[in-house]
Amino acid sequence: MLVMRARALLCLALVSATGALAASSGFLLGVDYSEWLTPDVTQIATDGSGALYVLSQCATVAPFSSCVTKLSADGKTILWQNNLGFLVDSASNLPGMAVDPKGGVYVIPEWQVGDTSYYVAKLNSGGTGLAWNTPVAMLPTALAADSQGRAYVAGFISLNTWEGGIVRLNAIGSAVDYTAQIEGVPFAIAVDGTGAAFAAGLTVGVAGGFLVRLAPDGSAGFQSATSIGTSQVAVAVDPNGAAAVYGGGALQRFDSTGAMTFSKTTLAGGALALDSIGNAYVTGSIASYLYPVRNSLVQCGSALLSVYAPDGSLMQATYIPGAAGGAPFIATGPNSTVFLAALADGTFAPTQTGPFPAGQIGTSFLWHLSPSANMQPLPLACVGNAASYGTGPIAPGEIVTLMGNGLGPQQGVAPQATLESPYPIEAAGVEVTFDGTPAPLLWVQDGQINAVAPWSLTPGQNTQICASYNSVMTNCLTWGVEQTAPAVFTVDGVHAAAVNQDGTINSASNPAAVGSIVSVWATGLGPITPSQADGTLVGLPLPNNVLPVQVGAQVVGLKIDFYTPFEMEYAGPAPYLVAGASQINFQVVNYAGSIVVTVGAGTGAGVQSPGFQIYVAGQ
Repeated sequence: MLVMRARALLCLALVSATGALAASSGFLLGVDYSEWLTPDVTQIATDGSGALYVLSQCATVAPFSSCVTKLSADGKTILWQNNLGFLVDSASNLPGMAVDPKGGVYVIPEWQVGDTSYYVAKLNSGGTGLAWNTPVAMLPTALAADSQGRAYVAGFISLNTWEGGIVRLNAIGSAVDYTAQIEGVPFAIAVDGTGAAFAAGLTVGVAGGFLVRLAPDGSAGFQSATSIGTSQVAVAVDPNGAAAVYGGGALQRFDSTGAMTFSKTTLAGGALALDSIGNAYVTGSIASYLYPVRNSLVQCGSALLSVYAPDGSLMQATYIPGAAGGAPFIATGPNSTVFLAALADGTFAPTQTGPFPAGQIGTSFLWHLSPSANMQPLPLACVGNAASYGTGPIAPGEIVTLMGNGLGPQQGVAPQATLESPYPIEAAGVEVTFDGTPAPLLWVQDGQINAVAPWSLTPGQNTQICASYNSVMTNCLTWGVEQTAPAVFTVDGVHAAAVNQDGTINSASNPAAVGSIVSVWATGLGPITPSQADGTLVGLPLPNNVLPVQVGAQVVGLKIDFYTPFEMEYAGPAPYLVAGASQINFQVVNYAGSIVVTVGAGTGAGVQSPGFQIYVAGQ
């Protein structure tokens, strides 16, 4: 069996945390109400009074059509609804809808019968029809409007050369105020109170993107580089002329001169909004995985809302209840109120009956929040596999991660163990129990605890997970238990913490030789025999896995659509690591580059782990 020569790497993978989250104090959103919304929502926006405007598809078969619905701020009354007679779909990367502070609504058709032209249309004040429509001589990608009722359109001037531009129409739609060409192609646009336009997009031929500001008369202001090299980008501007740009896993902020004031790694992408004091609100889809939270209002979830102060400090990060796949839409109203629109999963439960009929899985719902000093967030928000961060059922002996805040000391503590002394069940004032049974602790910190689920858990039943810090109990989570929940430890969420046969770390610059043995480490592979006490290190003679383990791969970038099993040299408890950690040594085959590997545990095909990658040197 391969001697483990990279113990420091593996210990780090087993106990490392995501890091403490710096936060601003004195801010906490609370839930005002939630309700079902009209189906097929593609965008939401607010006006200066806090009324909500919802763009949705009201006819999903030919002739396709979209509706704009104006909803009162309390969500209880439909003020008007307009069937536009043509399709507007911002989900297809076209600009969709913009609302000015006075409640003027502007749309750009995506598709209409017999007409392939693009124009801006403004709805009349009562929402019963169109006040005007004006052609725009470009392929539009973004739309905004200012307090004077002027519409701003960004897009392609030329698709052949990827030339971008911005057009401003006057308030009655009768003329173009200016047309400005910009370096790059804009995919998002916002306007400040002076009429200055801010556009974000892709810089042609250069990695990354840009933020450009045009003066109110359309003359050049500044152009700043961003690291957001994607068309899925959002921009918003605050009353002081500072702009935020969001997309591609980053939130960046620029002052009124175009200087970047902060850059944060955050959610992969979604929606962005700023409130009147410059706080940035971003949403994102996180699927069924753990994510660092602060003052979460609900436990776990597939989507997240994060709030950042103007200085870049995290103010709140909360799961969104009942949200299925996709990033929720967002809009802010007066006094830092927030509207979110998301697709519902099977757990969504509205707090009030709104004007729309009750929906079902896949129907949109509305979540309204506002600052609330009395809201009680959940200290313990979610639990998942410590290797994959997946939030499915856990297995006896699995190394798990608990996420929340207020769970332990600000500075993380990693308890130690020896063959004679197991990992402790109390560390730095922190304790975790499963159905009252204390769990061994591998890492304790304010936002994250890593622990080992007791071997006494019963598959097929639920367990109650509780934590306490300095004798103060958190809320508890009720969680499912299964026989196995396999996952492999990684160094970055994608690439395995793997060791080559010569004891060196597997990497792109140090791939494994064809035919050599590679070692990875996993957890959640099920029971072992003879059984081990909770928290003990595995010594010699080594126990064995009770259930069979399989390892197989699929090559990245090649047309292989079948499972390729690997020959295993060893698969069982990892020597000198905590019982519940497994080591798997397998022989790599002649595939060059990065290959995706999965581990299965159980009879037959077993339960498969999420895929992870290792590097192989081809011949």
